[in-house]
Amino acid sequence: MGRTAAVSGMLAWRAIILVRRMPSVFIPSLVMPLFILVATAGAFHGVGALPIGTSDYLAFTIPFATIMGAGFAGVNAGTTLARDIEGGFVDRLISSPAPRVSLVAGPFTAAGMRSLFTTTVVLIAGTIGGVAPPGVLGTIVVYVMAAGFGVATALWSMGVALRARTVQSAPLMQLVVFVSIFTSVAYAPRELQHGWLRTIADWNPVTRILEASRATELGGASWSDVWPGLGAIALLLAVLGAWALTGLRRLGRD
Repeated sequence: MGRTAAVSGMLAWRAIILVRRMPSVFIPSLVMPLFILVATAGAFHGVGALPIGTSDYLAFTIPFATIMGAGFAGVNAGTTLARDIEGGFVDRLISSPAPRVSLVAGPFTAAGMRSLFTTTVVLIAGTIGGVAPPGVLGTIVVYVMAAGFGVATALWSMGVALRARTVQSAPLMQLVVFVSIFTSVAYAPRELQHGWLRTIADWNPVTRILEASRATELGGASWSDVWPGLGAIALLLAVLGAWALTGLRRLGRD
């Protein structure tokens, strides 16, 4: 366990300092959430007149932006792993005494840490836009929801990378993350959705994560609002963790 933690920590640090060496890997996860804040707050400003829990659509959008930024951080973990597989770095790790599970543990730890940074930037941008911070406990919930989703998307993306073994699989990683977010309550609460979108949103785990973060951001969160989000994160981590680990076993056999 000690060796696994040490190697995972070094791989996580390697992924973090990669931001300085290759800014293009990290910039999209920072720019996209800010773009969402600017674009949706202006284009959908009139939605604030509907019963969405607030008259300020910017406050309604902030949780969406933090989740999107975390999703990008998770996809970055998958694309970085795919690049390492193509470049032979993973082969060298597999042939070394390093525990193989660290190949997964390191990148998803880095993804969680990156999501904390993007969430901070989004919250600061929201404050500049006039949205009051949700308080200490509320801010913690927003960070937990974003980090949990970031780790979950990292596991999904790494599972794809371990099977495809090429960076060309990045569009598939992104597509699934985008679809999971946009078919949730990203733009409107479930009460205002109808038809097939409402049905998908009801079953989409991302809906619970967004609702927990949004209830906190809007100032009315209670434990009954937060625990479904925590449960959704636990479910995603269990399912996608198994997805990533089975991909790691296949890589070892091949």
